[in-house]
Parts: sequence; structure tokens; C-alpha cells
Amino acid sequence: MKVSSSRGFTLLELLIAMMILATLTALSARAIQQAIYSKQKIQTQVDEMSQVRDALKIMERDVNLAFHYRDLEEEFRDAVRKAGLGTGAAGAAGAAGGGVRPGFGQPGFGAPGFGAPAGGAYQPPDPKETERKANRVDPRTDFIGNGEEMAFATMNSGRITETDAQADFVKVGYKLGDCKRVSGKQESTKCLMRRMSPFVEGDIKEGGEETVLLENVSEFKLRYFGKGKQDWVDAWSSKDGDASVKGNYPGAVEISLTVENGGSSNGGKPRKISMQIVAPIRFPNNPEKNSANSAAGAAGVGGSPTGGFGP
Repeated sequence: MKVSSSRGFTLLELLIAMMILATLTALSARAIQQAIYSKQKIQTQVDEMSQVRDALKIMERDVNLAFHYRDLEEEFRDAVRKAGLGTGAAGAAGAAGGGVRPGFGQPGFGAPGFGAPAGGAYQPPDPKETERKANRVDPRTDFIGNGEEMAFATMNSGRITETDAQADFVKVGYKLGDCKRVSGKQESTKCLMRRMSPFVEGDIKEGGEETVLLENVSEFKLRYFGKGKQDWVDAWSSKDGDASVKGNYPGAVEISLTVENGGSSNGGKPRKISMQIVAPIRFPNNPEKNSANSAAGAAGVGGSPTGGFGP
């Protein structure tokens, strides 16, 4: 008669199995932890790059829709004055006050009219019209910028909140300013600020409320290019620039941004993100050099000594 006996695991075998299982568990946990850390790091980098890209998109949109308003009424008056209304007191008064000499628009081009010699009779300007012109606010829009900030008017006038004032075009400004970090310790840092106002009257560099577009900005550089310039320049002022700049908007703006995150605050190596774009202005609306002569010709003001519309 056979007796069957069952043999179990020894204590040593159980200990070895447990050690192998513990090792596999530790390695698996470490691999999972490393994967989660890598994912968080990559996601943080993606988020940081997205923030820089979003800030550049807003700036690019503002520049693309830069609003260069030209006062055509005043340009026409200047063209008429330059075309020659006469050099006497009558001609000067007619040009300044909008008076009309007899013969303008009447049959017989030889009659005294625009371009006729001074001294002829003229119709006195309307006092109300003269007062209106004297109190008229210059509605022009300027573009003023240097290597670190810029201000201009734009048609990118979307509202952030429902209570914001709405306008067809607004004035905006960009520059670096001191601010506090939103996340982590309340440390001071450099932030890219966007200033916006729905009222374009007054100094283009003043007024409006500032909004933080980007934190931890270590570099913000601007350069400008336009007609009459052979290369990029570090400053542009349509208000009081040189002959090729004054009264004109640039054709494009080069924007360079560098952001530094991390670093000494958490003992790690700072992460640098640098991006650069060239934002063209879609419609600079700059006057041509011969715009005064063209306007005068289109109006039929030739300055002819015979008082006619043409030469």
C-alpha cells in the first residue's frame, strides 16, 4: 500500500519569492513615478510655451490691425493751400477760414477762383465754421515705439468683460513692468504688460488699464521696419520722427520674447523659452510723398494764373 505525501514550500523559498516580488514592485513604482514626473515636466514646458505663444498672438493681432487714421479733411485743406490760393490777405483768409472766392465752380474758368492772383474779392468765412475748426481736436493716431515698449491705435478691440467700454478701435501699449507672481511665493518678477483704452484721444502713451500678459519675462525687444528704411531700426515715432518716419506707421514690427521659469526659487536650473515673430501691419495707410499734389490735382486746383481748374 502506497502512502502519498504532499511537499509544501520551504521558508527559504517563500523569502526568495517575496524578495523578488518586492523588487519588481519597487522597480514598477519607480518607473511609474518617473513617467508621471516626465509627463508633468513636458506638460509644464508645453504650457509655458503656449503662454509665450498666446502673448505673441495677441501682440501680432494688435500690430496686424494697427489703425492709422489720416485726417483727409485737413490733408485736402493743406493741398489747397500748397496749390496756391494767392499770397495776399484775401487768399490767406480764404485758405484759413474756408472762404470761397467768386468764380469757383461757376461757368467760365477764366473767372477769379482758386489759384487766382491775390487782391480779388472773396466771400468771408462763416464765423461758426471758423470757431468749429479752431476747437477741432486733431483725430490722428500715432505709432510710437522704441526697443523696449510701443504704443499705437488698433482695430483689435475685443472686450475681456461685458462691462468694458466698446469702441471700433482702441489704443494699446506694451512694456515690461514689475509685478508679483500669481503662483508660488509672492516674489517680484518682470511681466509683459498690455495697456488698453477705448478712448484714443490724447497722448497715445497715456490712459487705459494695464493687464499682465506674461510673467517671468527676462527679455522683450522690439524693432521696426518701414518704407524709407534700409534695415530694422530700434525706434519709431510717427509724431516727431525723421522725414521718413514722421506721419507714417511702420510696415512691420519684430518682436522678441524670452521667459525664464524655475531656477533659484526652487533650486533647479532655469528653463528659458525664446520666441521671435515678425508682425506686419496689414494697412499702414501712409500718405505718399506726392499726396498733396495728387489731392490738389484731383480737386481740380491747379494754381493756374488764369484762375482755371487745370494748368
